[in-house]
Amino acid sequence: MKVTLKQVRAFTLVAENNSFVEAANRMHLTSAALSSLIKQLEESLNIRLFDRTTRKSQLTSAGKDFYPLAIKVLEDLEYAVESMRDVGLKKSGVVRVACTPLYSSTTLPRLIAKYKSTHPSTSVYILDSLNEQVLKRVTSGEADFGIAPERQLETDLNQISLLKDQIYFICRKDHAFSKLKHVSWKKVLEEPIISLTDDFTRQLQLDLSHHSSDLVLRPIQKVSLITTALGMVNWGLGVTVQPQSVLPLLKSFQLIALPIKDPIISRRLSLIWDSGQELSPAAKSLYEFLILEMKNFKPSNRD
Repeated sequence: MKVTLKQVRAFTLVAENNSFVEAANRMHLTSAALSSLIKQLEESLNIRLFDRTTRKSQLTSAGKDFYPLAIKVLEDLEYAVESMRDVGLKKSGVVRVACTPLYSSTTLPRLIAKYKSTHPSTSVYILDSLNEQVLKRVTSGEADFGIAPERQLETDLNQISLLKDQIYFICRKDHAFSKLKHVSWKKVLEEPIISLTDDFTRQLQLDLSHHSSDLVLRPIQKVSLITTALGMVNWGLGVTVQPQSVLPLLKSFQLIALPIKDPIISRRLSLIWDSGQELSPAAKSLYEFLILEMKNFKPSNRD
């Protein structure tokens, strides 16, 4: 015969009240029904838990040993139930977000800090990843969803636009353009540009071509990480073009940024998820928060 939680609950109430009658009243049972629960529990454990008299019931030595264990079982169950209620109410849980390096170091931490101010029990882990790794981590289920530049996706992946991030010209403070308010793409493309990986460079060239076939991007080098590009610019090895969200990183590299016009080109950032995998309540909560916050999001100049 299996021990049930109802039997354990009946046992703890009798022990705490020294009375079968009082325990029966607390559980809204007849005395006979409660006595049956205790009898079943004693038979399952093969021990006598109470010494019964006409007026009261007292724990046996075995009953005294069993009581703290029974209390722990009930407390653990209550904790488990409350934890799941919190998950259901999106008050707690674990969320893993795969994100490209620029946004995992600037935009995303800023938003997660705001999110956790109202969801302190939710643990959010940033999985910083290159563009293609973001998609792999979402597809494999390692990440609940990803944040990466908009692109053509496989059929089982969906994306929703989060923001448009204008491309800026990044240079040293002693560069010839440094005193300008903005610069044209025609002038920028004459500079020794350090660009990012093929997908970034390819999309940027496509956007330029839509405006004019004369605008051709010929980078002197392509690197994987924006910090590498910034470091190279800092040491006079070239200039770079990056999304506006890079602005918070520039002070530490002693660089400045200028808007680029004719045309204005923006990088489109998307939230990506696997339609075949249901988001947990916590992940859905963060997902909805990010979409709402990104509508009016502005890159920070915070040092």
